[in-house]
Amino acid sequence: MIEAVIFDLDGTLLYTLEDICDVVNSVLESNGMPGKTIDDVKLAVGRGIEELVRKVIPAGNVTGETVDELSNQIRKLYLEQGSFKTRPYAGITDLLERLHAERVPMAVLTNKHQLSAERQVEKYFGGINFAVVSGAKQGYPLKPSMEVVAPVLEKLGTLPGDTLMVGDSDVDMSTALNAGMIAVGVSWGFRDVSLLLDHGAEFIVENPMEIVNLLGSGLIEA
Repeated sequence: MIEAVIFDLDGTLLYTLEDICDVVNSVLESNGMPGKTIDDVKLAVGRGIEELVRKVIPAGNVTGETVDELSNQIRKLYLEQGSFKTRPYAGITDLLERLHAERVPMAVLTNKHQLSAERQVEKYFGGINFAVVSGAKQGYPLKPSMEVVAPVLEKLGTLPGDTLMVGDSDVDMSTALNAGMIAVGVSWGFRDVSLLLDHGAEFIVENPMEIVNLLGSGLIEA
């Protein structure tokens, strides 16, 4: 029986794409580089800020120093600017409140910067009990590394095979497979369903409340 759920953040719980795109373009333009479309940014997110920067800056500018500098600028501006256009996906708040009421252990595991992740979870889901919000931290690996999963599972107090990993990207599906968790892809996020299936999604949900049904008879049928 499934006992706990780990959620990705961007593209899974929260629609953040427009805010991310605005910040990325502001930093690019302030550094004399061309801006990117929202589709460009959509394809670049998911593997941390440094990888996003490598994908959106001109190839001739990809140096370690430039990537580090622009990544730091994006982190700073994103924290300062706030989340003007960010919002929970339809049905997500109802799902989280349902799981919270049923005392299902939950966590957030994201490649978003730790402080940004904590602030957004508190802002949009402040009444929900998450065992841990785990984001990107300097000197630590990112998803899909098993190293970032183990501490989250420890906080949840569950085994990998009893835990859903819910996300919108190939990174999330690979994270689940690397850790032995059950990979659940969402259809409303930043990646196509076909990509999720290609990377090992065991289930695809079209509506957040479908996740309740994957948890077994311990919950009221949705």
